[in-house]
Amino acid sequence: MTSIINRLRPGAQFTDLFVTLSLAIVLIWFGLMNISGASESVVAGWLDAHPLLSRFGFYNHEITIGLGCLQALSGLLIVLHSVPERVKRYAYWFVVAMSAFSLTLLITNPVWMKSLGGFPAIQSGQGLIKYITIGGLALWRLRVPHASTVMLVGLIIVLGWIGGMKFTIPEADGIAPLLKTSPVFNWWLPVYFSKMGASYVIGAIELVTVLLLTGYWWNRQAFMVGLAFAAMTFMVTLSFMVTFSYTWHGGMGGFPYLTSSGQFLLKDLLLLAACCVLGSRSQA
Repeated sequence: MTSIINRLRPGAQFTDLFVTLSLAIVLIWFGLMNISGASESVVAGWLDAHPLLSRFGFYNHEITIGLGCLQALSGLLIVLHSVPERVKRYAYWFVVAMSAFSLTLLITNPVWMKSLGGFPAIQSGQGLIKYITIGGLALWRLRVPHASTVMLVGLIIVLGWIGGMKFTIPEADGIAPLLKTSPVFNWWLPVYFSKMGASYVIGAIELVTVLLLTGYWWNRQAFMVGLAFAAMTFMVTLSFMVTFSYTWHGGMGGFPYLTSSGQFLLKDLLLLAACCVLGSRSQA
């Protein structure tokens, strides 16, 4: 097991490149989605349900395009080698600000499952809690102290909260279509487990991963095993972008236009980048 973990630890150069490309890909992709209008209904949904921002509903189109321009520009600033580091910092601070604002939507917008009694049964907010880690990743590039801890806490919250939701019927119903189309799952889960049983297994794996990740504070070996499990989890969820057709916006011709589900999955690229950062730091 130790030799496997050692091979999973990325070097500093790889980590830096992977973080740069991951941030650039997600920001530029999301930005172009907003500029093209493919994500306007998603952005409008968040704005219209916000008690303060709903008054700007007449400007949803302009807000979406403006947000898209900032996202795409930030992604370009991050990835272009010729851009001075002091200029790149503005892009990273934009990611921090965007992440912080996104997290406030957990308080202002209806993101909880009414059928399960509301909080803490999280529904549309599952994509929002990923911004803890995403913001931490940008803070790490800004060399802000304790940014790695922010990333780790974000991973623990995402895997723990979403893993806990796997023990509910609505969540099991939600992930069933992804599992059925995935070559990683569809050949063995239906054989050995029911729909709820499969959801229980995945939830249990995610909760065990959370427990191992807390080894950051008590056992380095356990932490590295948890980090490997987390990285594999995010690689598997990213594979759903290939196998799950509803990742792509059929009304706009499919690829490269992402649905809200596709955007949810693509964020895992940044969570995977955070795993690389934490692994690299543990190696140092």
